[in-house]
Amino acid sequence: MFKRILVAFKFTPASRPVLEKGIEIARDHGAELHIFHALDYRLKALECSDPKLQEINKETKDRFETEVKPLLDESNRVTFGCLPADPALETCKIAKHQKSDLIILGSHQEAEKMNLGRVDYVGMTILEKASCPIMLVPS
Repeated sequence: MFKRILVAFKFTPASRPVLEKGIEIARDHGAELHIFHALDYRLKALECSDPKLQEINKETKDRFETEVKPLLDESNRVTFGCLPADPALETCKIAKHQKSDLIILGSHQEAEKMNLGRVDYVGMTILEKASCPIMLVPS
């Protein structure tokens, strides 16, 4: 049984099935769902108080409210976070810190062509370093 699920999310059409799977599993297990979106790593050079970074954070959170929130219902206990980071390493760090039971991420390839040799850097890094099980969802 899963209690805490982490979804590594990008605002792309390929991430939609990942998000839907996370919502479904969280609902079925009564689990907390944390959705994480890594902003461009180069933004780490900016101070937290930098107006550019604050604007990007606001735009990302607004996008979550308009694109993701409508997919949720009252039964979903969901949090959303975004920050400039290496997506793979930060996903693993968040999963460990939150004691996640499962990380869900997209594989960006079709299910019938699934091949670990073709999983990208982010996916391979998460598979190697995660402290919990990983679910790869094809686009």
